Amino acid sequence: MGGDALIDEAAALYALRPEEFTAARNRRARELRDDDRELADAVTALHRPAPAAWLVNQLVRHRGDELDELLGLGAELRAAQAELDAPALARLAKQRRALVAALAREAGSLAEQLGAPVRQPVLDEVAQTLNAGMVDASAADAVSSGRLVRSLEAVGLEVDLGGAVAGGPGSPTPAKRPARPKAGRRGDADDDAAGREREEQARRERAEHERAAAAAAEERSAEASAALDELERELAALTERIAADAARRDELDAELREVEDRLDEHGREQRRLGRERDRAARFAETARDEATAARRALD
Repeated sequence: MGGDALIDEAAALYALRPEEFTAARNRRARELRDDDRELADAVTALHRPAPAAWLVNQLVRHRGDELDELLGLGAELRAAQAELDAPALARLAKQRRALVAALAREAGSLAEQLGAPVRQPVLDEVAQTLNAGMVDASAADAVSSGRLVRSLEAVGLEVDLGGAVAGGPGSPTPAKRPARPKAGRRGDADDDAAGREREEQARRERAEHERAAAAAAEERSAEASAALDELERELAALTERIAADAARRDELDAELREVEDRLDEHGREQRRLGRERDRAARFAETARDEATAARRALD
């Protein structure tokens, strides 16, 4: 499996709306399995992007010029920081705040245009991620990849990129800031630096584990939501069928009542005619008897 192949697959999937991601990922993995099982497994392992990450990915696709302008300003800020140019830093920081705020608002409009509106906390995470992309060059690459899985946050001048970008090899990797040695003997400084590095590595591993657990929980939640949506659609369809059957039952009940009324009326008419028939029979019998008596009298 080539890294570029996975990156291409991830790029296509991360262009989709969040609710479309899981089904599309699973379908694509099935399509790939016969030809490239390793690639299929890697596609299956891709996580659904968090809402803020998805929206930053859409900025890459639909507002690339504005995003490039913002990340370019980030490069200027880093250069001014390296040169300790206080006036430039003040000027560029003001521009950064304005650009981040404007692009975050634009992200909200874009989400509505794409049929997936988001709430303000998501836009706050978008702004946080854009700020992180301006602080660190590797974070800028992650933002512009269009394959973010989660939002980013700058802690000072450091951005943790572990597990932040989908696509395996070729994805940006976390930048490590060298530990600063303490004053004192060299051996002690080396030991202290090694201890800090171990602590930092442990912290990164814990954070990565927590992010993986959160991503898995979010994916399970998304799949449960999709299943719930399907059940709600089936329930709505069944409710419509029940309503139609109930209406038909009411029509049949009305027809049955009409038939029963007609049967009652026919029964009454049948009894009336029976009584009249009996009277007519008695009258005919009396008339025959009278005729017979009259004939005998004549004889």
